[in-house]
Amino acid sequence: MTQQSGSRPDGVPSENAHGAAEPPQRLVSRVVRNKRFVKLVAVLITVALVYYAFFVVLPSEISWAQVSAALDALSGQEIAVLVVSGLVLMVLLGWAAKASLPGLSLYQGFESSATSQMTAFVVPPPGDYLIRFAMYRTYGFSEEQAGASVLVSMVLRYVAIFFMPILGLLAVVVAGIATTKQVWWLVGLATAFVIVVWLMLSVIRSDAVAHRLGRWLNSAAAWALGLFHRSPPGDVEGGVVSFGQRTRATVDSNGPRLLISNLAWALGNAAILLMAMRFSGLDSSTVPLATALLACGFLMVVNILPIPGKSVLAAPTLFTIMALTTNSDQSDMLAAVLLYRVVTWLLPMPVGGLMFFVWRYRVRRDTVTTVPEVPEVTAG
Repeated sequence: MTQQSGSRPDGVPSENAHGAAEPPQRLVSRVVRNKRFVKLVAVLITVALVYYAFFVVLPSEISWAQVSAALDALSGQEIAVLVVSGLVLMVLLGWAAKASLPGLSLYQGFESSATSQMTAFVVPPPGDYLIRFAMYRTYGFSEEQAGASVLVSMVLRYVAIFFMPILGLLAVVVAGIATTKQVWWLVGLATAFVIVVWLMLSVIRSDAVAHRLGRWLNSAAAWALGLFHRSPPGDVEGGVVSFGQRTRATVDSNGPRLLISNLAWALGNAAILLMAMRFSGLDSSTVPLATALLACGFLMVVNILPIPGKSVLAAPTLFTIMALTTNSDQSDMLAAVLLYRVVTWLLPMPVGGLMFFVWRYRVRRDTVTTVPEVPEVTAG
């Protein structure tokens, strides 16, 4: 009997029928295809990312001593209110996910959005949306449906985030407490926001507009990169057209629900920050509602910036926006911001982790129970 090529029991590559050793490329290919090896690598990468997130990134963002001090200053009822508000905010984000994918249940929206929030802390965007895409596929949706939902959710979430500073500026102008600089900021940001939203809606509704805008963006990007002697970008025009075509059906069918759910999530952030301010000792005479709304919009934009220690760097600007001049008021505001981050950033981690393991258990259970039975073979 001729020995086939492969590894011997001792692990040494065997020789083929002609006496030649197995090529290294084939050996590496077989190792990479080994499911146990792939799982081991995935576990090691996950452990490394979790270590980096919790022992490198997290200490640079939040001091546990300050968190403990801020929580000790609150009553048990105030802590319970903040925790419940954070959970409600996660449900609102799940509602927004449900609106982006017709047929998705509210629980599935909550489960996927909570898991993606936890993933966003460990893996930078768009890693959180990739896990959401994978979860949608296990729910029974097609790749096209899952991809369109992820795309719509990502775009609308950023639209809601950048809308909040404009809403805050409008609030302080209406309240009559805006400075001249804030009025000009409102005019500039509102104009840019309206133009961007109008262009996106035009791209979604018309392929012709998408082609024209895509060609213009491609030319502009090629010119800008040429200044730095960089190669021109890829098919920008095709990407713009694809965005419009993939999101058109979802926006046409669920437009009002998409708008209301994402706006409710954004305003929920403002409500949590307002409660954190009031619980920290900043009353309405020091921080009016309009100013709190503007502060929340500023913080939401700052929080999406990929830089460590952004809250500390943004503190002086935040004090200027809110006209906080005394050390006592500034200290109370820092405590409120810390509570806001605990509720909107730290709370989703354990909840999202729990939802992830629940989802993984259900997927594995369903996979095992749906394996087709092997028919018995009888003799004769």
